[in-house]
Amino acid sequence: MTKIEEELGEQVRRDFKSVRYFPFNNDSGAPFILTSDPFSYLQAWLDNKISRIKRDRRKQKGLLVKAKYFAELSEGFHNSSKQAKMPSKGTLIYYTFINLVKSFLLVRGYDLETKMEHHGLSLPSDKKLELKLISIGGDGISIFHEFAKTIGVEINNGDGLSIKFDEILRELPEVHEIGYALNLFPKTKRKHLPIDVTIRTNKNRNRIYYTIAYEKKFDKIMKTDKLLKGVSREKIYPIDCDSDSGKKYFRSKLIFNYTCNSDISHRRAYKRICNDIAPLRINQMITRSGYRNYLNLEPSRMHRLSATLAFGYYIGTVARYRPTLNEEILKGKYQALIQEAVSSCPSQFFYLLVSHITNQICAIPMAKIE
Repeated sequence: MTKIEEELGEQVRRDFKSVRYFPFNNDSGAPFILTSDPFSYLQAWLDNKISRIKRDRRKQKGLLVKAKYFAELSEGFHNSSKQAKMPSKGTLIYYTFINLVKSFLLVRGYDLETKMEHHGLSLPSDKKLELKLISIGGDGISIFHEFAKTIGVEINNGDGLSIKFDEILRELPEVHEIGYALNLFPKTKRKHLPIDVTIRTNKNRNRIYYTIAYEKKFDKIMKTDKLLKGVSREKIYPIDCDSDSGKKYFRSKLIFNYTCNSDISHRRAYKRICNDIAPLRINQMITRSGYRNYLNLEPSRMHRLSATLAFGYYIGTVARYRPTLNEEILKGKYQALIQEAVSSCPSQFFYLLVSHITNQICAIPMAKIE
């Protein structure tokens, strides 16, 4: 046991593995699914689900077959995008995203193909940096809106509402730092705070809670006082940690009894803790050292994956319909940031969304990280 664990509580373990927070509805202490090809893994997972259905009383098989179709379509567009250059690459990336989103919705029970489907977004001809949210009636379905709702952060898509391009970009932790380095978000501070989330237990191993920590250096460049306000104030409170003077620590207000050697208790406790953490808007990123957590200090109306989908729609639409805007925006001051997003966002989107679809923790094998 480390000095920090002696002071703050031991990290919870199950079957000798550390139990870590993930938003994928995975089991407590679930192992990583290491795959260099998330598309192939998803299709194998869907094949397995389909083959196990014997009596299709809930009519799930047809949805899963459709989900596999869209997963294969997504992979096809992805393979084509790897050989393409901007701006055509942007269109192929968006088609990769939207088809994987359809696969996600089908697995979650949406019976697509039965109503008119709409992207849910548009780029008005008189706008350059603003997407319009499309309101869909009872005869249609907005893919963007239903995805946002199902992934956990529903967005209002009433008439006249829109999303600015800057808002989309600031929600992408992959390009957060380069955006500020290029001064693309003036009069704002960095907001994706790198944090450690640790699920802990007391010495008797009969109480469970969690802690959040971040390096003190971020106090100077971020609005870390947000952790003392709003939703954060409802969920966590600051605590002292003498054994680690370089970080600030917070402990959850949620603390409850559990039985450390009971699988049922572990599952219930983990689900309860994940539900408590969710409103804090913590995003995951796959890095060279594995998954890292980033707390969104100023969350917008969008889930991080919804913002990635909106980004894909924007660059794809500009490529298809707005050649003049392509020269002005995609090759203007946003060029470096857009190129970085085109390079880094797709892989993150694939792994994270496949994890949400399968309720497992999909990760890149270390040997495959470039």
